[in-house]
Amino acid sequence: MADFSIRHYNPLLDLANLSQMLTEIESIDKDGEDTSEEYLLASLEWPNYRPDQDVWVAQLDDRLVGYGVALEQPSQRCTLYVVVHPSQRGKGLGSQLLELVLGRARELNSKAILIYANERNAASNLFLNQQGFAAVGSSGAMKSPILPVMSAFDFPTGFQLKRYSEVNDTLVLLSALNDCYLDMWGHQHSDHRSEEEIRSPRFLKYYAAEDILLLFDPQNTVCGICSVKPEGKKDGNGSVTDLLDAPGVIKAYREQGYQRQLVLAGMQHLRQKGSRTITLEFWGDSEFALNIYHELGFEMLNHYIAYHKEIA
Repeated sequence: MADFSIRHYNPLLDLANLSQMLTEIESIDKDGEDTSEEYLLASLEWPNYRPDQDVWVAQLDDRLVGYGVALEQPSQRCTLYVVVHPSQRGKGLGSQLLELVLGRARELNSKAILIYANERNAASNLFLNQQGFAAVGSSGAMKSPILPVMSAFDFPTGFQLKRYSEVNDTLVLLSALNDCYLDMWGHQHSDHRSEEEIRSPRFLKYYAAEDILLLFDPQNTVCGICSVKPEGKKDGNGSVTDLLDAPGVIKAYREQGYQRQLVLAGMQHLRQKGSRTITLEFWGDSEFALNIYHELGFEMLNHYIAYHKEIA
């Protein structure tokens, strides 16, 4: 057994080495992950990302060979992430890191945890099944080439699409995020927003108000959302692409296909700011929705299985 040294992550000392390790892993696993130092710096701004408490790195002979994170979520949930360098897999390191992040989730009083594995990675999926996790959904990214002509995206009579900058009501935005993504694994849901979150939603720190599209039904109730970010993503080759967060639609309309119009509206909005490839990220979308994205010309880049586990 290798003599691994496992400790909390120190970005000042470890960030460049972590980026190098993750880049080496990506060159083999080809998960489509952004492993750049810029991305790791940005992650330090994530809510509840506390390196000195929630994040571990494993070291062997002065090289980082493993990384584990417990990311606290609302409503007593926690998302875990564990990765081991291919040269050190099968030596028990993944189990050690998983125990650490599970322990941290318990310290945070989490009742449910979520962790992802690439559907192509048979070893990771087998490992999680052996650890008592159950598959509950999927997430991933799709990519659309630059399209010269956009299709129409008209909604039925009575429906209105507005930019959030026109609405400017945080309660409407928070309702959209809660209701339109309800029961979609990977999306945060909270019935008890803090006063600070109501005043200044964290979502607005990532997406500009003018880049959040809200759909209202004939009763003027928000029923759909699609958010975009120009130059918001780097692909596995380091090329910059636009980012489109897959739309959410309330359950009453979810099977009527309004995801199509919302994606087209988001694509047109991005085209007004430049002409780049678009990366569409999805979390918990149904096969029905994924088929819509395929029909619009998006091709699957990576597809992850979401695993869930209740903890005491």
